[in-house]
Amino acid sequence: MRCFISDVDSALGHNLSRLLSQTQPGARRGDGVGGMSGGGDLDDDGASSAAAGGADAAPPPPESYKVWGTLQAADGPAEPPVEGLLLFGPGTVTPVDTGDKMRDLARREAIDKVAVPGAKPKWVQEIVPRDDQNAMKEALLASDIIIFDLLTSLDEAAWAIEMLSEMSESFVDHPKTFIAVSTIMTWAKTKVDQDDPDAFLAEDEYRRRKPHPNYKNHVNVEKSVIRCGKKSALRTFVVASGLVYHAGDNLFHYMFKSAWHNADIPCYGDGSNALPTIHLDDLCNIIVEVADVQPETRYLLAIDDSKSTLMELTKGISETLGTGRIRKMPKEAALLNKNMPQSDYDMLHVNLRLEPGHVKDMSFEWKYDAGILENLPQLIQEYKDARGLSPLKIVLHGPPASGKSTIARALAEYYDIHLLDVEAVVHDAIARLERRAAGNLRPEEADDDIDADRELLDELREAARANNGRYPEEQIVNFVRDRLRSMPCRNQGYVLDGFPTTNGEAVQLFRPLDDDGKDGMDEIIGPEFVLSLECTDEFIKERVMNLPESAVAGTKNAEEALIKRLEEFRAANTEENTVLNYYDELEIHPHPVTIDTNHLQTVLDGIIKKIGKPHNYGPTPEQIAEKRRAIEEQKAKESAQAEEERLKREKEESERHAKSVTEWNLRMEEIRKQEQEVLEAQSVPLRNYLMKYVMPTLTAGLIDVCKVRPEDPIDFLAEYLFKHNVANMAD
Repeated sequence: MRCFISDVDSALGHNLSRLLSQTQPGARRGDGVGGMSGGGDLDDDGASSAAAGGADAAPPPPESYKVWGTLQAADGPAEPPVEGLLLFGPGTVTPVDTGDKMRDLARREAIDKVAVPGAKPKWVQEIVPRDDQNAMKEALLASDIIIFDLLTSLDEAAWAIEMLSEMSESFVDHPKTFIAVSTIMTWAKTKVDQDDPDAFLAEDEYRRRKPHPNYKNHVNVEKSVIRCGKKSALRTFVVASGLVYHAGDNLFHYMFKSAWHNADIPCYGDGSNALPTIHLDDLCNIIVEVADVQPETRYLLAIDDSKSTLMELTKGISETLGTGRIRKMPKEAALLNKNMPQSDYDMLHVNLRLEPGHVKDMSFEWKYDAGILENLPQLIQEYKDARGLSPLKIVLHGPPASGKSTIARALAEYYDIHLLDVEAVVHDAIARLERRAAGNLRPEEADDDIDADRELLDELREAARANNGRYPEEQIVNFVRDRLRSMPCRNQGYVLDGFPTTNGEAVQLFRPLDDDGKDGMDEIIGPEFVLSLECTDEFIKERVMNLPESAVAGTKNAEEALIKRLEEFRAANTEENTVLNYYDELEIHPHPVTIDTNHLQTVLDGIIKKIGKPHNYGPTPEQIAEKRRAIEEQKAKESAQAEEERLKREKEESERHAKSVTEWNLRMEEIRKQEQEVLEAQSVPLRNYLMKYVMPTLTAGLIDVCKVRPEDPIDFLAEYLFKHNVANMAD
């Protein structure tokens, strides 16, 4: 059977098409043969490897639904990637096998369920251009089941149901099923008994539903769908979905993201409004069952059993995933959040107490029928798996002055994880004890252990006075352990700079929480990577010598202090006795990092290649925009510098040319002068001859010409010169 689904690249379309491609027609009615009806996992070829609800692995059904559909309208051309930024998002998460087959399978399935806008899912056979009405009409008429999401394709759904209704006589022999997936926002203004706090609206009251002002068109399309279904050739259904939650981008994602980043989650308004919800997988199962079973009920409320309020959801997510802190804000503040569209604002502030009806009698096994709060641990794990979020835990070990702290800071910045310096951790812990002992409690802190904190603070101060300012090693380990178990380190991870230094410290620091004397490591805080910096004492001494004297004098890197620290480190880290053996025995094999250069980036490149890419969200849109702006500014600066250099070169070239021309003219003038002097010097004998023998005769001849005034003066002068030629006269 052919099934048309609108927007197969949306969260609903992606997962619904995935489930239908694994389901054999009739499987939900019990007349399918060997078909799958659950949400099994797909392998790389689109085949199913396991059914939902923990069913055994099975081959794909031979006659599953054939799915085609449209893609969402593009928002415009995508911006080019930013060079130097590791971008993350849908379609970029690569599953990493851990060796635990069930865990790896769950992770792959979570990644597989994340929709990639603009991309055709591998299990969808064909994409129909949504802007080509003729192609859409042909596809709809060739389909047995047609499913439209009114939230993303309202206009298309309105056109499709009217077109199919008009042409219903043409497919009387092959009836079609039309399912409109709507939203409980079409019930938003429906009145309920205000005097009864337990009053709710039932599914069969849908005829008196009143929509939110922004969803009046959705109600009109719902009514059209129900009306057109009165014809025998066209069976129609409306599935009014609760507020959908899942691991991808959804209405509640901002809560999960804020909590994972250890930020206060905003709660807009007083939070007392009840939010009807449903998990995306359960919604997909409901739609598939409607398509397969064709129930008598034509209007269904797709919601779970929960009646949680906005405040309860906000607190639950913050306490389970984050710091437990929330921030109450007025409703209007949500409108100033540029990342919250109007539709999300409307949904977050709906207040509805609805009771599910027919969906509770369906045959599939619900995934999260109790709602978000009752399933938060599983939902959070699904959320982390889908987005590739996992703590990156690094321990850095190495000799003093080898560059551990510099490398640790660089790694913490690159991977956006928390840098743990033991001295800073202890300082923060003491400051916290002092604050609590003084009675300055934060809103999320309890006051039942203040006396214990004061007692501990007094003991630490007394121990420090007796030990030259040093706190007991056991308490230092406890402070570091508490920090490792904090939600920031459990969410993002950490870089532990130069600690633990001994086998005993490592055992106490990473011991399992339910320590019963057995060997092992606390999986929550245990490191994933142990980096062992290796360099010679000579290199360290040379490195310190190249530091400014002001950075060395009076510090732990002063000559005598450094030599003593190096000796202590080498004595505590022999081949047989080193803290690295502790990690080795637990199969966390330390990675040696050779330090033989002061070029930090060379060392970091090798470490990053070993560790891999970050395990977090990656840069935010603001960071991407800032990076793009910085790149554009740099390009503009380089362009301006290049233009300035070009003008400078042209000016210098022009000046050199003018200077060369001037020098050339001067040289030519000098040459002409010298040639003139040579000519004059060479012409002196000729001048003397002319003055003695020629000029007197010529002058006399010219005088005679003037006196006689012959008719032909030239001929007269020539004859005169011939007669009075000195040579002739001599003869």
